[in-house]
Amino acid sequence: MVTVFVCTECPTGAERLAKVQKALRGQPCRVQGNACLSGCRSGASVALRASGRMAYLFGPLQPEDMAFLPVLIGEYLAAPRGEILDARPLGSLRLRVLARIPACRED
Repeated sequence: MVTVFVCTECPTGAERLAKVQKALRGQPCRVQGNACLSGCRSGASVALRASGRMAYLFGPLQPEDMAFLPVLIGEYLAAPRGEILDARPLGSLRLRVLARIPACRED
């Protein structure tokens, strides 16, 4: 299961959480608020992760990025281990990547 975390501590966090939930309604993911994602330099942080897959941190999420969130979920699920190699389909969202955290590899 893909989980999308939305910083609710950043300014307008509750509004952003509601917008992300609306944008991702019907997508194969769950959206949950989180008190802080430590993306304070940019603010308006959103993270994406799933077991055995790369994790991503985005920020600052802007209104124009909402339309690309469903595309992100699709690309993430289609990519082996969540490693999106060509971010162009993500539109403006591709410019908001703050961090990519590799999946843990079991020995």
